[in-house]
Amino acid sequence: MAGAASSKVTEAPPSRYKVVERGRRLVVVDTRTGQPATRDLHPAAAKPPTGSAANAVVEQLTPRTIDDRSGSAVLVTSRLYDLKGPRRIVISDTASNRMSRAIGGIAIVLIAFVIAAVFFPLLLLLPVVLLFQPKARAAFRNWMTARLDEADQAAS
Repeated sequence: MAGAASSKVTEAPPSRYKVVERGRRLVVVDTRTGQPATRDLHPAAAKPPTGSAANAVVEQLTPRTIDDRSGSAVLVTSRLYDLKGPRRIVISDTASNRMSRAIGGIAIVLIAFVIAAVFFPLLLLLPVVLLFQPKARAAFRNWMTARLDEADQAAS
C-alpha cells in the first residue's frame, strides 16, 4: 500500500512569477502579463530639483524658525498648552527677554522644589495630583494662552 501512495505524486502548478536577469539585475516578472511585478525603486528619469525648486521643497518640509520680515524668532505653539494652538508667533525682542526671565524663574523654582523634595518626599506627589486635575490644567492653559497672546500683540 505504501508503494501505491508514492506512485501518485502530483506535479505542482506552475508559478505565476519568475525571476529573470535584465541589465545585470534580477527582476520578478508576472507570467500572466509579461510585465515586471515589482516597481522600480531607482527610476533613471527622476532628477533631484535644483535652484529655487530645491529651496521650496526644503521650506515645505521644515517650518521656519526665523521670520523673514523682522529676523525675529518664531515660536510654534501646541494644543497641549495653548488654547488657540497650533499657531506661529513672531517673538519680539521684549517678549524674548521676558520669556528668558520667566524660564530663569521656572528653573529657580524647580531647583527649590527638588531641594524641598529631598527633605519632604511627599512633595513629589504634588505635580502628579495637579496633572490629573482638569480645572488646574484648564487654568494653566488659559494663563499660558493669555501670555502667548501678549507676546503675539507685542510682535505685531
